[in-house]
Amino acid sequence: MPQQESCRVLVLGGYGHFGARIVRALSITPGITVIAAGRHPPHAAAHLPGVDLDTIELCRLNTADPDFATALAATRAHLVIHTAGPFQGQGFDVARACLQAGMHYIDLADGRDFVRDFPAQMDAAARLAQRSAISGASTLPGLSSAVVDALAPQFEPLRDIDIVIAPAQATPLGMATVRAVLSYCGQGFKCWIDGRWQRVVGWSNPQRVNFSRIGPRLASPCDVPDHDLLVQRYPGVRTVRFRAALELPFLSRCLAAIAGLRRIGLPLPMAALAGVFARAGRCFDRFGTDLGGMRIILHGQRGGQAHTVHWDLTAPMLHGPEIPTFAAVLLARRLARGEPLPIGAHACLGLISLAEFESEFARWQIDSAVS
Repeated sequence: MPQQESCRVLVLGGYGHFGARIVRALSITPGITVIAAGRHPPHAAAHLPGVDLDTIELCRLNTADPDFATALAATRAHLVIHTAGPFQGQGFDVARACLQAGMHYIDLADGRDFVRDFPAQMDAAARLAQRSAISGASTLPGLSSAVVDALAPQFEPLRDIDIVIAPAQATPLGMATVRAVLSYCGQGFKCWIDGRWQRVVGWSNPQRVNFSRIGPRLASPCDVPDHDLLVQRYPGVRTVRFRAALELPFLSRCLAAIAGLRRIGLPLPMAALAGVFARAGRCFDRFGTDLGGMRIILHGQRGGQAHTVHWDLTAPMLHGPEIPTFAAVLLARRLARGEPLPIGAHACLGLISLAEFESEFARWQIDSAVS
């Protein structure tokens, strides 16, 4: 695509929790024409505050429609950013339709199987189309891997990777996010711990974690792509662990209780509980703060001595939900500048540097520091 040509970026789920944020960021980016796509275009205005609707295009697209591929091709997009989760249990039909239409593809998937299997499943189609297809362009593994890549050279060797995300209590929740969280609540999955695969249970056994600038929180295991991808990326690593930490201990213990009930086989209606949990959580917002955070702890050796590095991120003013959008926004801007995206299908590892993320942090007064 010539650099002088406006890059048409279609955001699938463009009025949603993360899609709307991407639309807003790209709508003010020179050289990009944004197409906000969703099932109900008349609802767009209510979900795109601060976006001049005269500067973007709106279109109706539903991935479940039988004519989705035809409708997608009619948009003439150069790039599709897929934000319509949850990705747990999704297939690769949307990515395949984009590639067949000659479009680049990026998603914000956090489903472990989806992101892990994406390169093997989609690489042949992407190379045939001579397009780029990138999965997991979000906090995990996009940002998490960028942090580890930046700090790993300090170690000889790197042994342990421990990642914790801690959203602010009042963070707005999309239903896709809540459904994704509950999908593995009480379900067992494998983690690489002490050099072997061990079974842990989602959202069980909350443990206290300290952060640099926010209060301590209770963190519980979550099933994410990093469990597989970082083990593959760093041969010799002994442990890769990811946990999420809600701000209020009461809600962490509620999730742990649900996990315990599912673990013993109680058939809870998780789809219905997603709405209940999202609404109930809002009742506790007054007891929380506007601060979210993320901590990555790396252990290993340096010069024959034990070495530990902490990377801490603090997001004020409920800006935390912007972070999962940064990778997709950075990649879209790269394409709009005429810089090529890598041909083939990839998980989002090694594609964006920590320095590039830090430029986005500065826009949102998000602080990061290494200690």
